[in-house]
Amino acid sequence: MLRLQQINASAEPAAQLQLVFRQPPDPASDAPLLQQWLQQFAPLSRLQTELSMDLLLIRFSFCDQPFYLHLEHYTEACWIDTDSAQADMLLSELHALLAQDLV
Repeated sequence: MLRLQQINASAEPAAQLQLVFRQPPDPASDAPLLQQWLQQFAPLSRLQTELSMDLLLIRFSFCDQPFYLHLEHYTEACWIDTDSAQADMLLSELHALLAQDLV
């Protein structure tokens, strides 16, 4: 099971949440674990996963707005971003929801 160690809000270059897990997940092998981690938060829905060799993308909805979780293999970076001003306004609520999993 993945455990969140840190979550940070960032406004540069665009509004996003940066996620740090206790052990960095690998896009190729840990996609199901990352999807399970998101599924534990009841308000999140409509999860769709896309996987390539070095990038994992999970699309999901929160308060009927689209969000995107990205995981890059080479940088071990994991972040959540949006593509709309309405979703940007919900980032602080999503931050509070996900922060419930901090160890």
